[in-house]
Amino acid sequence: MAREKMTKTKLDSIYWYKYENKKKFAYRYKYYDKHGIRREKTKQGFDTIEKAERMLLEIKAAILDGNISLVENDNLTVDQLNHIYVDAMKSNWKPTTARNHEYIMEKYILKLIGNHKIKNVTTLILQKEIFDPLMKQGFTVGTLVAIYRRISSIFNFAVKNEILGKKRFATPNIKNAAEGIKREAIPVEDIDKILEIIRTKYKISHFTCICILVLTGMRIGELRALKWSDVDFVNNVLYITETKDRYGTRDPKTKNSIRKFPMNKGIKKVLLEYKVWFDEKMERFEFRYPEGYVIVNYAGNPVGERFLKRIIDLVCEREKISHFTPHYLRHTFVSIQLSNNVPITTVAALVGDTPETVYKTYTHSFEKDGIAASHIMDGIITLNPFDENEE
Repeated sequence: MAREKMTKTKLDSIYWYKYENKKKFAYRYKYYDKHGIRREKTKQGFDTIEKAERMLLEIKAAILDGNISLVENDNLTVDQLNHIYVDAMKSNWKPTTARNHEYIMEKYILKLIGNHKIKNVTTLILQKEIFDPLMKQGFTVGTLVAIYRRISSIFNFAVKNEILGKKRFATPNIKNAAEGIKREAIPVEDIDKILEIIRTKYKISHFTCICILVLTGMRIGELRALKWSDVDFVNNVLYITETKDRYGTRDPKTKNSIRKFPMNKGIKKVLLEYKVWFDEKMERFEFRYPEGYVIVNYAGNPVGERFLKRIIDLVCEREKISHFTPHYLRHTFVSIQLSNNVPITTVAALVGDTPETVYKTYTHSFEKDGIAASHIMDGIITLNPFDENEE
């Protein structure tokens, strides 16, 4: 296609031309980049000379302010910005962070607005092209917030690194999004009932899992990563140092998740009883599984990611119990502690949810208060010896 014939206007660097018998405007502005190389920035298609002038003034202002990158990245797309962001951040990310970012960007963002120029992304575009369609599909508030945070992270990065002059959008409207499942604490009387049912009708590995989660507030990934080398029966301590997900065992996401948990009488009783069964099982399988994970199934293998959820779903369905997830047990532990006036900083330290600075501030009281908090569970949760069954 032949290039349109540009005619100078009275304004410097602004031209007019004919397109489909209509008068259009453009700017052509020469400047030097940060390496001293002469370049030209052009853009056409403006309906009025005022629009062309306004855009040119923005370009000139950016160059005068030394923000050459704003000019050079004028046509950068969301997809291209994401590649720059990932390359800059990946060395500091844990594997799960990288996987989560990639999953959300590829599934929900790039396929919808990946080809949009970042300078053109507005609140309205995000609302109409991402959030409104996802809300119609029934996406929950939590998921939509996670998607928005990913978008915000790459745009904040662009602003910080002078790729973009300012953030181009505000928080979208997601008030009509579906509510996610609320994880609530389970009443103590229901916990006693659940433990008694599992103790008498299900497997010892199921019973041990439920007991440990409710007595410690441990995350399911932390329980799956727990090894016998982390269990100190002499000093009555559990060392929680790793987590385990579908990708394997890894360091926890935050430093405060690495912690010592005081082992009360109930925890010790359950684990000692379980270890008798475990040792017999390992001997039967000729110790073919040397990893030393505490929780294994009846084939002697370390349990999978959905092991306990499947058991809980089965128990709830069979026994007509209100549905809960492993994370409800963590909420239950925290609720019991707080309702018994244990300091919130101590509870947070026990479950590994404290900001690092707060944890360091109160670490001097952790051992004394933590042991007392752990022992509260002995007086609240009723534990009877496990009844072996072959169901």
